[in-house]
Amino acid sequence: MQDYVKPYIEQIEAFARVKDEPMELLLIGGLAMSFYGSPRYTIDIDAEIRCSNEIYFEFLEYLKKEGLAFNIGDNISGWGIVPLPSHYRERAKTVYSSAYLTLKILDPIDFVFSKLMRGTEEDLRDILDVIQRSNITKDALCERKRLIQFPKDPETLFFKKKFQHLMGLMGQDKDS
Repeated sequence: MQDYVKPYIEQIEAFARVKDEPMELLLIGGLAMSFYGSPRYTIDIDAEIRCSNEIYFEFLEYLKKEGLAFNIGDNISGWGIVPLPSHYRERAKTVYSSAYLTLKILDPIDFVFSKLMRGTEEDLRDILDVIQRSNITKDALCERKRLIQFPKDPETLFFKKKFQHLMGLMGQDKDS
């Protein structure tokens, strides 16, 4: 774990310890990149959270008072029109665990889809880095894509175009 991640963890864990209630965060943004082997600086916490409603709102107030930027909710799959592949939570990997805090990251393939949904240039760099570091193939991405319940929405067409662009950037698989 990179040094710049530690202060975030320490602050979150301190809050949970004071409240005497365990919390679980599924990291999806820049903080998660450290756990995929490609640390990069970030200014916020992007995560799905598991905790009581009362603690959730107190936690958001705590983060505001600490001057931390965040995008934290209980269903990251609902952050966009196109949802993540079904069962992404079951595939998530625990990367840190203590009495009061559990941190998880998405399976690398699910992470690619989470970044593709937003699709900024920084997201694309993260995607390509995770694909390379995790040896993700085009076939693996196509297989996981089948788990997405695409809505009847113009955003689905836009997402599918981004997916095809990614396939083109990946070129030919070694096994193809």
